[in-house]
Amino acid sequence: MKRIVFLCSLTLIFSVGQTLVCPDRGQTKVCPTFGQSDAGKTCSFSIVGMWKIEGRTETDSLFYSFSKEGWVRVVSHSADALPREYEVVAEVKYELDNPAAPKLVEFITERGNDVFPAGKTSLDVVEYYEDIFVTENPETRDRTRWVKAQTHRYFLTFAARGGPAMSAFAMWTTLDGRGTKIEALGLRLENRGGTAPTFGPIPDRLYHEFENESVKDSDVMLRLELTEAEFERSHKVFETWSEYARTAKLPHNDPNLNGLEFLKSAAENLNQCDEKLKLDTTVGAATTQNSSQQALEYVRGMRKKNKNLHITDGMFPSDWRPALLPN
Repeated sequence: MKRIVFLCSLTLIFSVGQTLVCPDRGQTKVCPTFGQSDAGKTCSFSIVGMWKIEGRTETDSLFYSFSKEGWVRVVSHSADALPREYEVVAEVKYELDNPAAPKLVEFITERGNDVFPAGKTSLDVVEYYEDIFVTENPETRDRTRWVKAQTHRYFLTFAARGGPAMSAFAMWTTLDGRGTKIEALGLRLENRGGTAPTFGPIPDRLYHEFENESVKDSDVMLRLELTEAEFERSHKVFETWSEYARTAKLPHNDPNLNGLEFLKSAAENLNQCDEKLKLDTTVGAATTQNSSQQALEYVRGMRKKNKNLHITDGMFPSDWRPALLPN
């Protein structure tokens, strides 16, 4: 049975021509040749992740998991398993001519299998977006549309607290269907023979207080849902500043200024491709402004300007599980 499914998979990738619906165009037509059609976007493409082929039947449960290391695994979907637990039914190497802006993808296998023949199988990449790419068989000119599968949910929260227990930080939240992972970094008060601000990892007890919306006037938060690509890009800000803190190489001597610059970096990172957030450019502009309040005011301003994007407790999918069913 699996061999039949594999052969159907191979046929869909290399043989079946389709008329494709380009994203956000509202009409059926062949997508433009080669590359991103949204001229204003500047973010690079990433093929890493799990993809499915559009147009599959419900009995075809195959997904294609592309790794950073240059392997693609063909995995079989199971209703009772999470994506990381899917059965691997084939694995081959892949190469992109230009990973950030591909025009060609090659699948490479020495012995061949039920999905890919031995040697190199080349497909032109004629269209790509953040969560869609289209390949074309160079011999038959038939096209296949690949759609990113949602295996996780991603959130970025900007949180701050005024008053004597002042704090301002960002936390990255990942849901995989069985657990929640939180990473938080920013500004908080630390007792060192008194009360002093410090920049670094946020203790569990503090960020747990901002997993849910607070009713305190002193607290403010802006919780955003991100795509996988947005999350990966913004998480690099977390990684960079975590390393600054770990190695004591923060850019400023004043922890408050480090906190503000970190929060600005995390927010501005989200606008690389288009304007996701309305940014507050006034906080920190005046040199006379009290630096201890700048990070707090920045988060307050962000929430005010982007309140329509805030994910409320009622909207937050705390019991979410991936539903990776073929179209």
